[in-house]
Amino acid sequence: MILKHWKTPTAAIAAAALVAIAAPSASAATTDCTDDLGDATISGDLVVPDGATCVLGGATVNGSITVGADGWLDATSVTVDGDVIGIDTYGISLDGTSVSGDVVSYSEGLRGGFLYLNDLAVGGNVEVGGIDVEINDSSVEGSVSTLAANYVDVLRTSIEGDLSIDGSGWGVSLAGTVVTGSVVVSGSSRDVLIGATADGGADQWGNTVGGDLTLSGNTANLQVAGTTVLGTVVLDGNEPAANFGPGNTAGTVDGEYSGSAPAAGPADGDQSVVVVVPEPDAGEFVWTIDSTSNLVDLGVAVENGDHFVADGTLNPVRVTDTRIDAPQWSISGQVSDFRAGDETVSGKYLGWTPQVLENDGGAVAGAPVASGFDEGEGLSVSRTLGSADAGHERGSALLGADLELKLPVSVESGTYNATLTLTALS
Repeated sequence: MILKHWKTPTAAIAAAALVAIAAPSASAATTDCTDDLGDATISGDLVVPDGATCVLGGATVNGSITVGADGWLDATSVTVDGDVIGIDTYGISLDGTSVSGDVVSYSEGLRGGFLYLNDLAVGGNVEVGGIDVEINDSSVEGSVSTLAANYVDVLRTSIEGDLSIDGSGWGVSLAGTVVTGSVVVSGSSRDVLIGATADGGADQWGNTVGGDLTLSGNTANLQVAGTTVLGTVVLDGNEPAANFGPGNTAGTVDGEYSGSAPAAGPADGDQSVVVVVPEPDAGEFVWTIDSTSNLVDLGVAVENGDHFVADGTLNPVRVTDTRIDAPQWSISGQVSDFRAGDETVSGKYLGWTPQVLENDGGAVAGAPVASGFDEGEGLSVSRTLGSADAGHERGSALLGADLELKLPVSVESGTYNATLTLTALS
């Protein structure tokens, strides 16, 4: 990608002023981040020095975050009480949870950079210049403005103020965006897709604009579809003219366009109600041994008539299934032969009685399996420890089992070891 020289615009100057205001004072507590701080709690401001990489996962920052030139902030599930400010950064990625203040990032010259906001609640404004911008599944209580950004993608996002996108050389895409105020998209020289695909069809995610939608001075493919504008659609100086695809609604339209005329908006006195339903979390299927040890000690076998008997408890197995379609799953176990030196005893002599110890996931315990000393093949063949039918509750279950080993008295004495292998199917 070739980045054109970008002169500091008025918006960036304002951003620089904001940086000066937000900069920590000499007496304020600051923490430099040049590594992975994980879920640390930062009592004051956090600074990512020039050229450094800062990784946060579940962290809380009681102040603001400032990212220096060529710095990279990679934050997941972070809570920031102040602002997040970047100057000539390599990039800023905020994937959840919240920033109480503003998010400001801009770049001068040939540096480029990016700002990615995902699943983030922003209490203030988002102001960006000269970099790549992606805002997904987020909410902004203030306004969003970009100036000379390379490209701007806003997906499934709520903005309570205005949205202004000016001079994006690599295009604009708005889909599933709800803006309480007005929207202005101007001066783009690549595709501008407002709720539309590149060929003019309606995107899966439509847009709703509470005020006006102004499209001006755009010089590339300009498509509008699936978008509701409660105010006026203003079209001025677009070459080629905007094309209106299916599913548009507008109060009025002022300017030239091609395609289908938008449907009329709500009548006076009516209110438009809108909600964006995001893609559900696909979830995951995970099972682990819920113990600090993988050893099951059956102790010393006790002679009981014609056999030895020993018993114990399986280390519990935690099964977590949060998949949206809740498919069937099962956990099975099979034991190897018991060995002590050159002596071998069939694993069929081990049996179990499965149990569900905790159940928030619709689990059912497997059937009891008798020791092969009494009947059958015991656990020498695969047996079900626990399972859940398709459509079960999404959640977690803890599976356990009481183990019973019965051995013929003819077995040679010794310390016998076997391996119980657990297998998950789904």
